[in-house]
Amino acid sequence: MKNSFNILLQSQNIDYVELSKELIDDYLEMANNSNINKLIHGKEKFYSYEDEINWINNKLEEKAIIFSMIERMTGKFIGNVEFMHVTEADAEIGISITEDYQNKHYGTETLKTMIDFGFNRLGLEEINLIVFSHNLRAIHCYKKLGFIEYKVVENVRIVDGEPVNDIYMKLKK
Repeated sequence: MKNSFNILLQSQNIDYVELSKELIDDYLEMANNSNINKLIHGKEKFYSYEDEINWINNKLEEKAIIFSMIERMTGKFIGNVEFMHVTEADAEIGISITEDYQNKHYGTETLKTMIDFGFNRLGLEEINLIVFSHNLRAIHCYKKLGFIEYKVVENVRIVDGEPVNDIYMKLKK
């Protein structure tokens, strides 16, 4: 199943496309997934159709550096990846992958592509991220790609009755 989205970047298995209102049902399904919410917000949140339309419009208006990920072979939505707080020297990266596509190495493939994009196309010297301490799969992936921990803020959230820390990581060019 091929899609008609505007492909901005490609990696081995993924097309990186601009945000699209055509994907709103996929965005909502991911955004309202309780397991994904625990990894991103530390608590359940509910997003309405209107919330998601506003989010898309705001991202497009501010010309955010954000990509929706589409599996090339099936044309199915995988998730979103974004560079935030971009300066001439650094940016923070955030990634969210749908539950069905986790543990299939799409996160690693996406991050390798975005690291190359950040350093070689955006001219960044450093890429930063913040991850909850209970997101062990993500931490493992980040370390495997060379990110190093440089700061921990303890007890920022309670998830499933347990305290969770923010772990700050960075990767230098």
